[in-house]
Amino acid sequence: MPETPASVFIKQVELELRPLCVAANLAQWEGATTGTDDALARGVETETTLRTYLSSESRYLRIEDFLNESGDLDKLTRRQLELLAIEHRPNQLAADVIDDLVRRSKKIEAEFRTFRATLDGREVTDNDIIALLRNEKDEGRRRAAWEASKQVAPRVADDLLELVTRRNEAARSLGFRDFYAMQLTLQEIDEGELLALFDDLRERTEGPFLEAKAEVDARVARRFGIQSEELRPWHYDDPFFQEPPLSGEVGLGAYFKGRDLLAIAARFFEGVGLPVDDVLERSDLRERPGKDQHAYCTDIDREGDVRILCNIKDDDRWMGILLHELGHAAYSKFTPVSLPWILRQPAHIATTEAIALFMDRLLYDLDWLRDAAELELEDPLALQRRARQAHRFEMLLLARWVLVMTFFERELYANPDREHLDEHWWHLVEELQGLRRPEGRKAPDWAAKIHLAVAPVYYHNYQLGELMASQFEAALRTEAFDGLSPAGFVGRTELGDFLRERIFLPGASINWQALLRQATGYELSADAFMEEVCPDPAIQGGARSVQ
Repeated sequence: MPETPASVFIKQVELELRPLCVAANLAQWEGATTGTDDALARGVETETTLRTYLSSESRYLRIEDFLNESGDLDKLTRRQLELLAIEHRPNQLAADVIDDLVRRSKKIEAEFRTFRATLDGREVTDNDIIALLRNEKDEGRRRAAWEASKQVAPRVADDLLELVTRRNEAARSLGFRDFYAMQLTLQEIDEGELLALFDDLRERTEGPFLEAKAEVDARVARRFGIQSEELRPWHYDDPFFQEPPLSGEVGLGAYFKGRDLLAIAARFFEGVGLPVDDVLERSDLRERPGKDQHAYCTDIDREGDVRILCNIKDDDRWMGILLHELGHAAYSKFTPVSLPWILRQPAHIATTEAIALFMDRLLYDLDWLRDAAELELEDPLALQRRARQAHRFEMLLLARWVLVMTFFERELYANPDREHLDEHWWHLVEELQGLRRPEGRKAPDWAAKIHLAVAPVYYHNYQLGELMASQFEAALRTEAFDGLSPAGFVGRTELGDFLRERIFLPGASINWQALLRQATGYELSADAFMEEVCPDPAIQGGARSVQ
């Protein structure tokens, strides 16, 4: 194909942009894995340099000119220009504004990475707190552990609110209502459509969630010898109640004790034709002081240097997290290097979340547990019943938790008043998750959620990913397996073939909604998801087929 002014321009931008992105990604990785002051400084420097490059007004205007005036652009060229416009638009700011935003964000991020809560006079990790909430029977110690999980909040709340104000100012200077609206636009998400979808999901999950939670609460209350009305947040297994308190009842944790989770995951991905051994070799997988306590996947260079960060313990929770992060990694690794570098990435945040969520659902599949994890199950049928119940509740719980985060964050940018936010947070938690606020609790508990600071306006993509994962799986089972059970997908290369050909192959060459229609034949909706969590055809709507 002959070169055009647009293609020559794109090549020059890629030549300049690529090393800046790689440097920023490497600095981010160093900061996450070490937590040192030097790493923080490099993170600030590299991100500031990258954003300053993207702040070029003349380059942004030229991108817009190409998009507006060149009607004969081929699809790949146009899509590269669209993505470049998305990257440049939020950075059309003065250098001092960019520097200020980066420094404030990195300061909070460093606080989250290096902070360790104090419990019983000693420092504890997030893993320690989760383990205590899973196993401890004494209510006083449970409450102390739950409160310890929120200790980071007052340390970052004021800085975060100031950052929110600065983000809003920057977004408004670019013509947006606020930072929240800007981020949705840059993610190619229509705010009205998102809110309508989530209102529909809220209504459709309300009854099933309340019914399932009442059953869960009754069992949790029996465990502690109290009435359901006496339950408080520390009676559950997760500090934010974003994971179900059913680990002991399902009984999976004991099966993974002493097991090599990395070997289990590597064998599975190899068996479906998506080997990730090289990813694991480059990754950072164990706990240590100063290291980020969370988990994430990063594609350093879009040339094959894909890594994951974990803090693995030999339990079912980390087995699921490992599958999740390797789902992200497989997407990045198997996006074709034949694509132009700018398009060599997932179609959207939500599409890579969909693959990750699809993978961590396998933890509840009896065939996967038996054949991939090679567990010797004492009572497989009873375990399957418990696992299905836990999976159903987890999907409902995630939907309600994402609603909390989505509605709260939108309000955070609309009205960043701390006292109002403290109250609003608990209003949403009580209304959407059915938790009871501790008596007299006055604290910025919302600020303990790291995403609000370091991954702003991101959380809705988890639920979009869940909806997509359900649609992808429905298409996969129908088309690749002829409606038959794929037996946990263990050893089934059809899974890898489907994902590579339908989802990974296009990279970011097409819009995420077009990718979903192309891969499944349907527009995004909650139907496939609801069919999984509430399989009653009498209450389901019909999915819309693409004509």
